[in-house]
Amino acid sequence: MITSNRFSIPVTTLPHVRHLLSSVLAQRSSGKLWCHPGQKVFFSYGSAWGISEAIKALLKFRGKAQGVIFLPDYFCNQALMPLRLQPVQLAFYPVTENLNPDWSLMGNLITQYGSPDVFILVHYFGFPGEITRATQFCQQVGAELLEDGAHVLMPFGEVGKNSWVTVFSPYKLLPIPKIGIVVTSEKNEIYKEKYWGGGKFDIDVCKWIGKRSLQSFLTYCKISWRNGKVAQFELDIETEFNENLTISTFPLQLLKILESKLSGYKIIRREYYKIIEEQILLIKNDVANPVFLSLPDDVCPYLFPMRMHSSIIENVYYSLNRMGIPAQTWPDLPPEIKENPYNKIAKKLRGSILTIPIHQSLTKNHIEYIAHNLHDVILEALRNK
Repeated sequence: MITSNRFSIPVTTLPHVRHLLSSVLAQRSSGKLWCHPGQKVFFSYGSAWGISEAIKALLKFRGKAQGVIFLPDYFCNQALMPLRLQPVQLAFYPVTENLNPDWSLMGNLITQYGSPDVFILVHYFGFPGEITRATQFCQQVGAELLEDGAHVLMPFGEVGKNSWVTVFSPYKLLPIPKIGIVVTSEKNEIYKEKYWGGGKFDIDVCKWIGKRSLQSFLTYCKISWRNGKVAQFELDIETEFNENLTISTFPLQLLKILESKLSGYKIIRREYYKIIEEQILLIKNDVANPVFLSLPDDVCPYLFPMRMHSSIIENVYYSLNRMGIPAQTWPDLPPEIKENPYNKIAKKLRGSILTIPIHQSLTKNHIEYIAHNLHDVILEALRNK
C-alpha cells in the first residue's frame, strides 16, 4: 500500500508564493474569460450573493413585490442564505438520481406555486446539466434561466451561452479569496456593482493569505497540518453567514495572474479524475461507482463524486478520513428538504455520495495514495459488511 504523511493532503487549492507576489502589481481580471460573445460580467461577494442580487433586479424590472424561484432540492443550504433575504418563494423541484431535474413533476410545482420568475439549473461537480430542456421549459412558462456554475471552472459548450444569468465561483477551483462572477447579456441591466470598498486588501483577504501560505509551506515540507478530527457523516457543517459584502481588488489581481494557467489546471484535474475512476472501476461491484458514467472532453471536474451503497458508505468515509484522505459529503440540504418526505431522492443522494479532492494543488504522490487506499478501503468495507 502506498503511504503518505497523514493529514498533509490539502482539502482545497493552495497558492504559490510567486503568484501572490506577482499579483500585488498585476491588473485586475476583467472576467471576460467567463463570457461568450455579446455578454458582460459583474463581480459579487460569492456566487450566492450574485444569484440574490440578480433575482432582486429581475423582480424590480418586472415590477413585482414578490417572486417565485424554482431550484433543485439537491442544493446547498448555505448558498441560499442571501436569497432568503429577498421577497421570494423558494419552490424546490425534485432531481432524479442522475442529478437532472425531474421534468415530469414540474407541472405539480406550477399548480402549487404558479409559474416561476426564475428557474435555476445547477451544473453539479462541473458536469453540464440539461440546458436545452431547461431553456425550453423557461420559454414555455415565461421564466428566466439562471445557470449555477459554482462548480464550473470556465464556460464550455452550451454552458452560460444563452441563459439570462450564469454565476461562477472561481475561488472553489482556484487558490484565490472568495469572489463570484456574474455573467449576463450586454442588453441586460441586472444590478450595479456595489461591493467595492475593501481596498487592495481587507481583513478577510489578509487572513486568507496567511492561512493558505502556511498550509502551502507545510504541504511542501510534507509536514502534517490537518488535525485528525472527523466530522460526523450525517452532520451538515454550517459556516458563519457573512453579510460583509465588500470586495478588495487583490482577489481579482490574483485571478488575473492565474488566468493563463486555467487550461493546465483543467488537464491536471481530468488526469486525477481518471486515476481515481480507474481504481473504482477495478472493484467491479455495484456498491461503489462514479456518479457520472463518463468524463466528457470539455469538462473540468470540481471533485470526484462517487455513489456508494448505504451498507459501506459510512465505514469508507470514516476510514478514509482517519487515513488523512479528506472524503466529504455534499451538500448541507435545506431544512425544507430534510423535513419533507416528498424529496426522497435528494436525501438519498446526500446519504450515498462521497466526494474526493482532485485539485491541482495535489501531487502525483497524493493522488496515488488516495486512489490506491480508496480501492483497498472499499474492498475492506465489503468484506466486513
